[in-house]
Amino acid sequence: MTSLSTYNKKRDFKQTREPRGKKGTRKGFRFVVQRHMATRLHYDFRLELGGVLKSWAVPKGPSLNPSQKRLAVMVEDHPVDYIGFKGRIPEGNYGAGVVEIWDNGTFTPVNARHEPITEREALQNIEKGEIKVDLKGKRINGEFVLVRLKGDDKNWLLIKHKDEYAVNTIYDAEQEVSKIKLKKEAPSVSKVKAKISSKPANDRTMKATEQKIGGERKIGKFTVNLTNQQKIWWPDEGYTKGDVINYYDTVADYILPHLKNRPLSLKRNPNGIHDEGFFHKDAGENAPDFADVFPVESESSNKIVDYLVCNNKATLLYVANLGCIEINPWNSTTKVPDNPTWMVIDIDPSTENTFKEVVDVALATKEVLDRAGVVGICKTSGASGLHVYVPMKNKYDYNTVKDFAHIIASLVQEQLPETTSLERSLKKRGEKIYVDFLQNRRGQTLACAYSLRPVPGANVSTPLDWKEVTHKLHPSQFNIKNTPERLKKKGDLFEEILTGSTNIQKALKALKV
Repeated sequence: MTSLSTYNKKRDFKQTREPRGKKGTRKGFRFVVQRHMATRLHYDFRLELGGVLKSWAVPKGPSLNPSQKRLAVMVEDHPVDYIGFKGRIPEGNYGAGVVEIWDNGTFTPVNARHEPITEREALQNIEKGEIKVDLKGKRINGEFVLVRLKGDDKNWLLIKHKDEYAVNTIYDAEQEVSKIKLKKEAPSVSKVKAKISSKPANDRTMKATEQKIGGERKIGKFTVNLTNQQKIWWPDEGYTKGDVINYYDTVADYILPHLKNRPLSLKRNPNGIHDEGFFHKDAGENAPDFADVFPVESESSNKIVDYLVCNNKATLLYVANLGCIEINPWNSTTKVPDNPTWMVIDIDPSTENTFKEVVDVALATKEVLDRAGVVGICKTSGASGLHVYVPMKNKYDYNTVKDFAHIIASLVQEQLPETTSLERSLKKRGEKIYVDFLQNRRGQTLACAYSLRPVPGANVSTPLDWKEVTHKLHPSQFNIKNTPERLKKKGDLFEEILTGSTNIQKALKALKV
């Protein structure tokens, strides 16, 4: 069986314009990266070796960041003529979808000492499970290595070597696509402005235009650069990065008071909700001039961590543009970092609990707080739980507030011993709801009131009237589409958490503990 027989068997050349599989004569060490919008978007990385294109499917595309190791699935050899293929593969055919050339150029196979090797040696290295190449393309350059995973014939890793072409920022191949499309397709900002000024336009029209050109948005005296706004972040619902930016723009007046002067632990999901994402605490290092920064000495690493602080709408949109679907502020402010503004009971269910059971725990928490003579406000987590907050007005340090929360959580657990636990370990507590009081520690964060969550449906963490906390409640009732209208009708139900206060000594006396 020739190396191209698998390629040929998979294709009906009466229907597809793809080239027939036949071995070619090497015209040099060429490579191509093709963006393939098939059932799932992926990138095909191909090297011209042995008269064929050795090929790997790379789901997230190549990265110039050595820390971003990309999965590369080895697929069948392709004919050399495929190196220039672009266009549509018809429905019903293998790989149906649109193929574009994302990058191409030449490469040199090299050894561990960065010295050129022969084609034969390169093919032998592929058989052994590791090949190093020095690429010269339009978008990607420098040395890369492909390494086969142990005990796995198909799955490899594509890794950038550290050299002058490497970057230390998050690299997203899709953002590179957007940059090119904007250059080719988008009108200049000046032309768009000229069109807008020629006829009346409301704010919504302006925002739509800004989203289309993907460029800049003027926020007061600040300019925020917005990128890749058409990128789909919720594949099932079709919500985009631009929808997230526009949501935060709309609710800014409601969410900003709850973010003011608070360091943020940024949870970034630059590839949408199906991307695991990552936490980015040291985000102040590269912050724009309009963003405030709070330096904190890290005990674990003995270095200064520059936390981003969101004190204006420009910073809020900047954070959203980084890929932050959800926003997680500290419980305390930069002015009084050791004294939290609030106490929180985080009601965190296992996968086996119903939301009705979660509601029962929230109501039990309210009953305990009522006995203590303390105000509590409930909000949805936006995911599977509920949060009950109590205003503290920065009067007590974290340990005092945590100890008070421990007492409240213990009294709640006593009321519902069959369904709740104070045990943090999921393995130890089993199928019980965790009544979490340990969120009341410095540096701990939860999703802010009015924050989106990277979950199906684009839910929002939403403050509630207690009369809404019934068995009819579900987090999915509050989302990216209906929350702005709810805010217009109800206002900020969470305001008292910032303005109210609690006397812990009086509360403990009322509880007789």
